[in-house]
Amino acid sequence: GVTVALMEELSRRGSLGSALAGRDEEQLNILLTFLLNHAVDPIFSPVLIGVAEMIIDIYHPVAGKSFIIDKKFLKLQALVKKEMDFQEELLEVLGMMDTLFATMTRSEEH
Repeated sequence: GVTVALMEELSRRGSLGSALAGRDEEQLNILLTFLLNHAVDPIFSPVLIGVAEMIIDIYHPVAGKSFIIDKKFLKLQALVKKEMDFQEELLEVLGMMDTLFATMTRSEEH
């Protein structure tokens, strides 16, 4: 919770990108492991999916220099894509439910 709150505050202040940039392999590995373990937790995902996207953008140009980091990047990219697809599907279902409820409300009024 504290780590995510710190990331959220840095993001709010517009300094998250600076805080994430310039990490060495070991620090990046720790950060990627944290994201892989917590990014899809419903409590943390609104913040961590954004953090994951930012890390991918920042470090994508240095891909290919570390097997371990590359492997985690691929997992993270897949995880972010899967979560975003899931969120998109969820929004579609919510839209359908809104339409259904609106139709039911109108039919009950008549």
